Amino acid sequence: MSDRMPVSQDLNRVTARACALALTLAAVVGLACKGRNHPGQTGDTRPSAESGAEPQADQRTQRYEIDLFAFGRQLGTIAPCGCTTEPLGGLQYAFGYIEAESEPGQRLILEPGSFLFPDPDGPEGPKDEAGWTQAQLRAELLHGRFAELDGLVSGLGPTDFASGKSAAALSELPLPRVIANLADEARPAGVASHRVVELGRGLSAAVTQVVDPELGSAARAKDWGKDFPALTEPLAALKQLGPTLAKSELQIVMVHGPRALAETIAREVEGVDVVVIGGEFSNPDQARLGSSAVQLGSTWVLEPGDRAQTIAHLTLSIDPALPEGELPPTWTLIPTKAQREAELARVEAKLAKFADDPAADSRFVEQLEGERDRLRAELASPAIPDGVKVAVIPEQTKVTCHLPGDPAAKDALTGYDAAVAERNRELFAGVTPPAPAKGQPSYAGIDACADCHEEAVQMWKTTIHGRAYDTLVTANKQYDLSCVGCHVTGFRAPGGSEVVENHGLQSVQCEQCHGPGSLHVEDPSTDNIRLEAPMSVCLECHTPEHSDTFDYEPYLRDVLGEGHGADARAKLGDGPRGRELRAAALEAAGGGCTKM
Repeated sequence: MSDRMPVSQDLNRVTARACALALTLAAVVGLACKGRNHPGQTGDTRPSAESGAEPQADQRTQRYEIDLFAFGRQLGTIAPCGCTTEPLGGLQYAFGYIEAESEPGQRLILEPGSFLFPDPDGPEGPKDEAGWTQAQLRAELLHGRFAELDGLVSGLGPTDFASGKSAAALSELPLPRVIANLADEARPAGVASHRVVELGRGLSAAVTQVVDPELGSAARAKDWGKDFPALTEPLAALKQLGPTLAKSELQIVMVHGPRALAETIAREVEGVDVVVIGGEFSNPDQARLGSSAVQLGSTWVLEPGDRAQTIAHLTLSIDPALPEGELPPTWTLIPTKAQREAELARVEAKLAKFADDPAADSRFVEQLEGERDRLRAELASPAIPDGVKVAVIPEQTKVTCHLPGDPAAKDALTGYDAAVAERNRELFAGVTPPAPAKGQPSYAGIDACADCHEEAVQMWKTTIHGRAYDTLVTANKQYDLSCVGCHVTGFRAPGGSEVVENHGLQSVQCEQCHGPGSLHVEDPSTDNIRLEAPMSVCLECHTPEHSDTFDYEPYLRDVLGEGHGADARAKLGDGPRGRELRAAALEAAGGGCTKM
């Protein structure tokens, strides 16, 4: 491909149930349903609900669909922590979506590298040997489930070398890995320059990857990344590989690096159909959502969020009349149903604004009404019309519990939690934090606080802080090193709690905010206890990744009141409470994730 340009068409997908119906019809007319019909069919294959009539034979011809699913950097993540109002990610939902939205042999799963392990310098980086052992278990789970998928092509990234095992980890956890800008003598075993995936109908995709050399240099400057191989210049490597990639009908480049590099490749490397960005994000919201697909010249650029929080999904819907092995230079852009519904809502909102305005321009209102009627008609009749040879349908899909689940991935996650719980319970039994220095306080626990502050403790029991440990027990994550520290009091602080040895300090108790209180218990005084918790204390756990609605004053309104800081609560005055912010965010997200 070198000159494919989309022609805008306003059509949406039909439901997956149409494919099941088409399979039934295929048994009658000898046709095959390949794919699950986005707006992918010529004509509407569903019988009329009013007449009960069978569709005509010429309406039964199914379009052939190829689906591309692009992930960002996985960074050893198997599931979100579940503490946010809309937890994004989770292998069971990512793979449930892929299985529901595509057919084996007709899909590509693109993973750009930095897949196996977290960034050791990042907030999720393991801090000790036990943490790395847990990270290894996650890497094995990721590898096992991804390796089962047909159509997978994986890249290579710096954190794939982060475990200290470097090449050994790649060979022990093999995937169909590729990278173009690597000298042959530096190429790890099993890592090819590119891979070709057969997609049916005589079509194939050639997939490769490049890594920004600056990222490679930065990794090699660190102890954990010193084995990452030296890289060559990306554009030169791709141009050299170009004649080989051109033998396939689809050419795809995954870019482990910044968006600027990806856009340069899209503009300057001839023949590339799709560029996938697997880069670092400085903005947490963009890291969650990525960016919508765009077209630069004739190349589609996809940017999924990282950690499988969103998947960039691109569908090619092919007219069955097209000769096998051919893709025409012109593709027709088809907006998704969700995009069209959002546009309809925008037009209807505008019309509502002008409804009671006698001064509104009647011609402009008529234009809006025409746009509204067109969108409604297209939503009611979603099929791709005859004459569209190849339709391209881009979609940025948030991975949430509202997607279909994948039983195999769910079982793997449950098994991981059980293995971690058993291992860490044994490993940390009897392990306690260091004792405080002479004259320094230790943690006394909530029962000691209740001796003098019964009203405050009773109020604490009504807060979510008072149930924090129970939420881990319910999910069998009470010994998970990624979770326990924010669900107990004084974790790994002198005289505090540990993974297993935390009796009396479970959940987020008084001393998490007020500091260790043993000296205060012995001699109650305002001089030996912290009276107020600064926001910095809250931010140790209320990070954007784990507490997306956190706002200091509204959250204080939840924990202050009669019996516990009544005067401070009065000074805060009326205003939103933390639970209200969370409830509003949950409603906007479509409800809580009970399946998590």
